[in-house]
Amino acid sequence: MSFGGDFNTVLAEDDAPSTENVDRIRECRNLLPELESVSESVANEAKGHDELSVVSEEIEHIKVYLRIRPATSDERAQGVDDECVSIESDRAIVLTAPPASQAFRTAARQRFSFTRVFPPKTSQKEFFDGTVHSVVSEFVSGQNCLIFTYGVTNSGKTYTVQGDNQPANAGILPRSLDVIFSRILGRQCTSTLLKPVLFGDVAQLTADQVRMQFIIVENI
Repeated sequence: MSFGGDFNTVLAEDDAPSTENVDRIRECRNLLPELESVSESVANEAKGHDELSVVSEEIEHIKVYLRIRPATSDERAQGVDDECVSIESDRAIVLTAPPASQAFRTAARQRFSFTRVFPPKTSQKEFFDGTVHSVVSEFVSGQNCLIFTYGVTNSGKTYTVQGDNQPANAGILPRSLDVIFSRILGRQCTSTLLKPVLFGDVAQLTADQVRMQFIIVENI
């Protein structure tokens, strides 16, 4: 931004400028670098704000994953099958209500979008690696994270979280614990110098307190 041309025009039109006018013009010209600096600063700030807005839009703070459970034998007997849930893409599904349901008369087909959709044949490991594994890694690095399941009764929440008696079918909870303890392997405190206090603090024990802790452990 420059105002030099405007001031030159004023001088050309005024053949005999007064001393007061000349001083004012000189004073205004001295302000030009500051005005240009402010203009560039405002432009850079606006540009930075736009870039921050774009980055904020790209960050997905809450991720919602859908895992589709196969229809049970009882559901199939009632006319419900896997065709009720149609996977449109890895991020969207279309629900088709059973003909005998109330939803069929009001809204037969509905479309929903998610962060990612996992089909019925997804294994426990595939689901864990595609959803929770990265979150647990961030947690070990010091990031606060929250994971929860949501669904109606008999929708498969317990199986997804806990799994069953087969090691290959372990849920996200045992797999998360395995990742956490594997990451901190070799980094545990081997002494009892530190002791948790309630839920949010740690106290450093004195030598006498350490001996007392050893006595308590030996007597257990």
